[in-house]
Amino acid sequence: MVIIIISALTALIIWRFLSPSESQQQPAVAEKEAPQIIENQAIQVAIEPQSKPVPSAVDMSPFQLTSTQKAAKVIANNYRETLRFAPYSQPLTSNDIDRIEPNRFVPVTVPTSDMSGTISLALNKYRFIHPEPIQLTLKGEQISRAKVLISLVDDNKVILEKSLRVADSSAYIEVSGREDFNGDLQLKVEADVAGDPITIVAQAKYEQPSAKLTGLKHAEINGSDLLITLALEVEDAGIYRVRANLYDGAQPLAHLVAKSKLSFGQQEIELKAHQTVLPTSSSDLRLMTFIVERMSSIPGERARFGESVISEIPLIDIDLSELSRDPYSPNAKERASLEFLQGMAEQKNTR
Repeated sequence: MVIIIISALTALIIWRFLSPSESQQQPAVAEKEAPQIIENQAIQVAIEPQSKPVPSAVDMSPFQLTSTQKAAKVIANNYRETLRFAPYSQPLTSNDIDRIEPNRFVPVTVPTSDMSGTISLALNKYRFIHPEPIQLTLKGEQISRAKVLISLVDDNKVILEKSLRVADSSAYIEVSGREDFNGDLQLKVEADVAGDPITIVAQAKYEQPSAKLTGLKHAEINGSDLLITLALEVEDAGIYRVRANLYDGAQPLAHLVAKSKLSFGQQEIELKAHQTVLPTSSSDLRLMTFIVERMSSIPGERARFGESVISEIPLIDIDLSELSRDPYSPNAKERASLEFLQGMAEQKNTR
């Protein structure tokens, strides 16, 4: 049974790292960036089948092999489906909340001491860029007093302690940004609710800015792609990943992502939308929901995030009829990844 789980998880991990669709969710809990070396190892495993045959399952029983094959077949089929679209422009729908609202904070809720109700703690977002303020709201019945103690997750020392303003059935505070808010923050709220003490804890990320997205340089049609060149002011040189959502009016179309090594100062990065995610015509294309990330370059290094000084970029005078409507063709690495997963699904027991 252990072997079954390990084999299935191995295939799942490989698919996760090689899938063109890069998840963007920011949960309302502390997150850790996967070291770059893990991604490199996963890619190496996927490339190996080009020069070596798929290893035979000599140590697996027929039952174990069948279970592994089923898991690998599901993953291979899902991966094959993603390859219908370019990895840099994946389809987007209103149900993709993690991409539509990537910085959404999920409120933390606890029961009251007598279990008659609940108290919830919410922040206005999950990730903050200095000098953004943190807005904190506590909701529930009979709150008479509340204070927040802010500290770094890696250090139990309290950086700041402040009282919340209590009114009706809630308590509120806006905490100004500080330079010593740097990394994973813990926000512990201690409150009196109907005479009983309540403690509720939330976590968030607070970043010192690494780059600013300042606007659109130009947009044009090139073959099967809509090319969108954005301007950035980079404070910390490195490998950057920029994400944005493309809309047709209020209708989400695609999640776009680009990676590039950027130097200090005025820089550019190019997003692309493949024709497979674009309508035949539109007069209201726009980019929204920008995420600027300086990626980890060595194991143990934190990813850093930047900001966008604009919330929306209209794409004017784009004639989608000029697009070549050729299907997306997977590159060599993507085809090798799919062959590897298919090989896992089709391998035979040699015992």
